[in-house]
Amino acid sequence: ADRAVSAGLVATGVFYAAMASFFVVLALYLQEGRGLSALGSGAVFTVVGAGYLAASMMGPAMTARLGRQWPALGGVVMAAGYVALALTSGPHGDVLPLLLPLLLAGVGMGMLTAPLTGIVLAQVAPDQAGTVSGLQSTVVQLGNSIGVAVIGVLFFNAVNGGIPHAFQVSLIPLTALPLAAAV
Repeated sequence: ADRAVSAGLVATGVFYAAMASFFVVLALYLQEGRGLSALGSGAVFTVVGAGYLAASMMGPAMTARLGRQWPALGGVVMAAGYVALALTSGPHGDVLPLLLPLLLAGVGMGMLTAPLTGIVLAQVAPDQAGTVSGLQSTVVQLGNSIGVAVIGVLFFNAVNGGIPHAFQVSLIPLTALPLAAAV
């Protein structure tokens, strides 16, 4: 059980590193690279939220049916969204081509979030659940911080090629992270 909890906590940290840092570089790309207002950028973000919500609502039934394969598939879907976004993002044009990749990324996120918590907590005795839950919350915050720091460094090191280029560079490691979380 300890090994499964440790693996689940590592997967949680990696997943949140991928999600938090993606939100940061996406906001920079949409506002600074594409010239959208904060409101316009927020409107584009709702597509990610819609996918996240839809997958989260299906999560309990799909997790019961597929078990750990559901969140593993979520990592693949999230990574596929990032790859499609790297291929469709650029400095100009309509944001419409970005919407399907953003929806995919959101679906993948929703497929991973709740099952990761369940996988970790299912492995512990009831008297340890509070401690492990607190540890998992700490790992989430740590993953967020490390992800933003590392991806932020990569993004800003590539910014001389332009914000859209820096965004695409950031998507390379971001694609690997949800795949690693899914393993």
